[in-house]
Amino acid sequence: MNIVEIENLSKKFVISHEQQNPYASLKEILTGWGCGIKNRLLLNPSESAPTQEEFWALNDITLNIEQGDKIAILGRNGAGKSTFLKVLSRIIEPTKGRIRIRGRVSSLLEVGTGFHPDLTGRENILLNGAIMGMSYREMKQKFDEIVAFADIEKFLDTPIKRYSSGMYMRLGFAIAAHLESDLLIVDEVLAVGDAQFQEKCLKKMNEIGAQGTTVLFVSHNVNSVLALCNKGIFLEKGVLKAYEPIQECVSLYTKSCPAAGLEWKGNIGDEHIRLHQTVLLKPRDDSEFFYHGESTRLDLDVEILKPHPDLLLGFSILNSRNLVIARSRLCDHDIDQQIVSRLGHHRLSFDLDLDLFHPGEYRIKIDCGLLNQKKIIEDDVMLKFAVYSKKSLKHESGVDKDGISLGGKWNKI
Repeated sequence: MNIVEIENLSKKFVISHEQQNPYASLKEILTGWGCGIKNRLLLNPSESAPTQEEFWALNDITLNIEQGDKIAILGRNGAGKSTFLKVLSRIIEPTKGRIRIRGRVSSLLEVGTGFHPDLTGRENILLNGAIMGMSYREMKQKFDEIVAFADIEKFLDTPIKRYSSGMYMRLGFAIAAHLESDLLIVDEVLAVGDAQFQEKCLKKMNEIGAQGTTVLFVSHNVNSVLALCNKGIFLEKGVLKAYEPIQECVSLYTKSCPAAGLEWKGNIGDEHIRLHQTVLLKPRDDSEFFYHGESTRLDLDVEILKPHPDLLLGFSILNSRNLVIARSRLCDHDIDQQIVSRLGHHRLSFDLDLDLFHPGEYRIKIDCGLLNQKKIIEDDVMLKFAVYSKKSLKHESGVDKDGISLGGKWNKI
């Protein structure tokens, strides 16, 4: 059964462009205001009228959402994701089209929506629950569960204006998640929570979905999306580009992001060495996803122009916090790795075991220089990839946060 039916949905905003001086004095503001009135009433109204521009945040979207689906809303910033959820939540009205929703809707679009800062956590639970449509009896039944999930027992009778943003988030999500709704809408609010709370929220949404509730979830965290959702909606500049199974939709989304890149081509270096190409091979021809249990290979095409005993070539792997977690080097001092002392073109490869990495986003930086003398290539070549897991949200294997040696071996192809 379709719980949401959307036909030709469009939303238009009108943007006004009026030249203003942010440093204008009160006298200048009043003078300009007076001149504007004079132009509109007596002379030329068009001279004082600000220019306007129509902006279509959503454009002719048609789709049906089935009961029990857990759907990710994907797209780059400005794609229309938040506008789409606000229209579904009836916060704003569509310009065109029709929406039909069967059942009760619970929305969590912004941190602390519906909270009163001067009321305590206890009072805000009752107030926010009432705003969301919960009866007093239902709120009393769910009260202890909400407090335990939000982990605010010690601060239950404290005014929430003294809460941190994380406490706001926990309380807001706890109330929305415990409302017995047919459709749960969650925007990117989970970004403010810590990793443990995000995992807790994802598990709760999985439980809600297993009970038959439909979930619409906006997130830029691809691992969370793959772990939770079975379908995806991909928006681009307000237009529906895809409504597909989640892996196909995420693939389209990652390809649309400029940050995604598994290959670099160019010609950089100095009189000793030139780098022409570096490629991180896809595990499968039909996908750019990297999963635990798979392996990949980093290939480098280099040209040795002037051998040097201190010439060093290698790469570093950085995590999402820009910390080096692994590296590999080869130089002429290594007995088995004296490739850098041989004139000519070489293709070098390094095998990567993806079981060494936690789920997350990583960058590969090519390192080249003369040992303890100078850097030849620095931050010029970057490859970006992400590792996902099909099995669970929590993993025991991974790269130590302080960095390890990958322990692989360079091969000459």
